[in-house]
Amino acid sequence: MIVIFSGLLPIVQDNCDMASTYWTGGTSGDFYNVTNWSTGESPTTYHDVSIFGTSATVTAEAVASTVSATPVPSLTIGGYGTLDITATSCQSSESSPVFSTSAFQVFQYGTIVIDTPSAVQLGDINVMNGTLTIENNRSNVFMGAGSRLNGGGTLKLVDSTFGSQTASINVENSMHITLSGNSTMYTGFLTTGVSVAFDSKSSEQFFLNGSDGTVDTKFSGVSSKTQFGITANTGETPLSASYVKNTDGSYSLVVQESDNHTLTLNSVTMASGYTPGTLAITQDKSGNYLISDTSANSGNSGNHCGGHGGHWGHHDGNSSGHSGWNGHDGHSGSNGHDGSSTGCGGHGASWGWGWGWGSGGCDYSSSIKQIIASWSNAFSSCKGWQSSSCGSSNWFGGNSAQSGSGWSSSFNWGQQSGSHGCFSSSGQSSSHSQASVIHNTSHWGC
Repeated sequence: MIVIFSGLLPIVQDNCDMASTYWTGGTSGDFYNVTNWSTGESPTTYHDVSIFGTSATVTAEAVASTVSATPVPSLTIGGYGTLDITATSCQSSESSPVFSTSAFQVFQYGTIVIDTPSAVQLGDINVMNGTLTIENNRSNVFMGAGSRLNGGGTLKLVDSTFGSQTASINVENSMHITLSGNSTMYTGFLTTGVSVAFDSKSSEQFFLNGSDGTVDTKFSGVSSKTQFGITANTGETPLSASYVKNTDGSYSLVVQESDNHTLTLNSVTMASGYTPGTLAITQDKSGNYLISDTSANSGNSGNHCGGHGGHWGHHDGNSSGHSGWNGHDGHSGSNGHDGSSTGCGGHGASWGWGWGWGSGGCDYSSSIKQIIASWSNAFSSCKGWQSSSCGSSNWFGGNSAQSGSGWSSSFNWGQQSGSHGCFSSSGQSSSHSQASVIHNTSHWGC
């Protein structure tokens, strides 16, 4: 067990007599610095490793920013303890992750934050009563046998995909799930958590097992951007879907499937101001089924500086009549959903993007900033377009002008720096220099 400790004696939770070490943070926040541990030795040489704080004001935080090939056998994050996993590698994979543990437990008020596009292995055994946050990662966090999260804590996805079509995550029905920043979750048979909260301002996808019958999970924040999905490998084909209003003001999503099977989500609460319209069922390129509100994709206005057909994505750059740049509208998955490129490459060869000209006038520098962020995920940090941790590369950055009916921009080609897609528009090339500009938008994404 690895313990992260802050100032007082750690809380010992078991009587195991195997070697253990706990965090003192005596020198720095570096997880692998031996002087930060009670034994003065590397935490990977011990069976039990623990990180504990003592209160909301006396916390403990360790950062695993270095790639390690040695797994931690048993990791414990106690109350007010945090482990941030930020290591990156262009060669990472499920069998060669940047960080791995065979088993972990997170106590209430404890946190594990995975903020890397690279592969992380969380092992076979876990008890999650705190918070597990996954940021900027596309299907590159792996569970062991059973792919199950146990406990009553919270799983937070931020601009991430957890699970895949062939490796869904079984979330115990006492656990809470939140999705934001264009995230996707793949869940297993009747293991969808006790609650799921969507960010109504971003496009989220939530996949269920088609063999599910009645699902009592409470879904909230559902908007025109929310898509429920059914994975293609469950043997069920959805034929129709509709919302039915419940007496308490919530809705039930009723999906009629092949073989006279019905999947019902009993409790769906809509975001403020949203009333669901007619639902349509389509398929993505992996064959998964997506349930979308057709009234939200009529192409009437450029809500995200896109206008008619202003839609682009990692998977599917050919959608028509959809408003906005965001790849979730119309199932294109601008952030590499449905088994596409993860961490370091993967299946990132299929991508496209197209622009519809804005009809009302908007700041394109803002939209380009978001497009670059999505591009960063689509290509990952390791293949084709790389961050500085994997070798230098050129992004288009530079400057963008406002326009009411088109895109008038001047580009610089700049050097990307940092592992999170920050870059500046230095090193201008005359071959890509155009007219004068209005907005200087260097350092997008920082």
